[in-house]
Amino acid sequence: MERSTRQRFQPLEIGQIDGKRVVIEAVPEAMSAFAGAPMIAEVERKVGLVAELCKRIHDGRAQHMVDHKAPDIVLQRACQTGIGYADGNDADFLRSDPAIVQALDRHPVWGLPAASQETIARFEAKALSADNVEDARNLFMDHYLKCNKRRPKRIELDFDGSIMKTYGAQEGAVYRGGKYKHEMYFPLYGFISGWLVAATLRMGDQGEAPTILAELKKAVARLRAKWPGVPITVRMDSAFGSPELYRWCRNEHVDYEIGLRPTSVLDMYGRPFMTEADKEFCKEFGEPEFVKADNTKDGEKAQEEHARVRRLPTEERMEAEEALRRRRVRVVGEFGYRSEKWDEWERVIVRVDFTDTGLDVRYVMVSRKHGIPKQIYEDQYCKRGLMEQFIGKLKQVSERLSAQTFFANQFRVILNGITYQLLFHLQQYAGGKLERGDVNTLRKTLMVMPCIIRCTERKIVIQVSQWHVHCKTFLATWRRLTAT
Repeated sequence: MERSTRQRFQPLEIGQIDGKRVVIEAVPEAMSAFAGAPMIAEVERKVGLVAELCKRIHDGRAQHMVDHKAPDIVLQRACQTGIGYADGNDADFLRSDPAIVQALDRHPVWGLPAASQETIARFEAKALSADNVEDARNLFMDHYLKCNKRRPKRIELDFDGSIMKTYGAQEGAVYRGGKYKHEMYFPLYGFISGWLVAATLRMGDQGEAPTILAELKKAVARLRAKWPGVPITVRMDSAFGSPELYRWCRNEHVDYEIGLRPTSVLDMYGRPFMTEADKEFCKEFGEPEFVKADNTKDGEKAQEEHARVRRLPTEERMEAEEALRRRRVRVVGEFGYRSEKWDEWERVIVRVDFTDTGLDVRYVMVSRKHGIPKQIYEDQYCKRGLMEQFIGKLKQVSERLSAQTFFANQFRVILNGITYQLLFHLQQYAGGKLERGDVNTLRKTLMVMPCIIRCTERKIVIQVSQWHVHCKTFLATWRRLTAT
């Protein structure tokens, strides 16, 4: 199908230079702003994540009447989301973009355009059902086990939930109060060193504790089936804790590092460490600046100081922020504790930070009986902060869960996970700062790259400007992709 040569927009005159008119024209030639889209398709050809998903889902359309097969639609979604256009409505405009069309292994000029929004919606609506949803959810763990051949010394498994706000009458979306105050879903994610291994959609009113044990049992069973006896540590925040979880982890010899909600009893045990931190701060820095006489935080004064710092010139602001960060005393200790509902006494590590805004206390229950508390907290539990970064990256490639049915939205969660995982692989090929950066940095560097696509009798040429600030990185990444 040949593209229309009719101009969609009228030329726009914007001024004159040396007596010549300056005119902006939107031309129908094969140009694209997204030269990086075929990179995502190249990564898929190497890892086969999209192809594997399509084996596990149901395509209810009459196959003899469709132009867009399931792998093409899923890959199109991954490419569009990867370049920053996750909304299905964007497909109506981007479906004819030559870079998107080429990513689907079609001729960029004469090939069939990609799927429309309506086609995508019909496909997504029936892709999952009660019969195949579990198999589709297992995709990410299967992919992790397939790609990692070598037995690891230790596996660190992180779980956390993430809110996905909804704006309609989606099935399973529930209003959740507290700090959320919105209609929402509450998907559960699991990661191993940046690899997505679990992506389960949950209703908005489902908490962490009732659902985590089933997911953890499944993950540990899969990991130990491939690597028997491998040490496994699971990290979670306080919302996941339950006596059943602790009991199961002990029986299965799974180490755990789980946050605890502060209580009056825990604070009683932690009081000596709080007093020590208070004394150390006053000894080193004097009285805290943003604490009232009753030892509560003076939020208004703290906000005024932070606002003043933000208004400073860049260098002065950085120095002032660093000075504020340096005014901190940290005390880490431990004590034994047993709740009425727990089977055994547990080791609890308490971390106390004292700053100009007062005390910040955190309790972490650990199964490890040996080790220095500060090292366990800072070198092990603080790695949970990486989990927040992984979820942040996942949200950067996530589309709204606006489908009508719960299974259709679960499918979108899986599609979001596929895009995340493909970009995760792409970051590894790119290396350097891009490997550690976020998705927006990857997009600016590799995805959003203007190009001209020229077709001759023998080859298709993607032309990018050698003056583009990221041209060197763009070409180097392509070399690594095509060298293996």
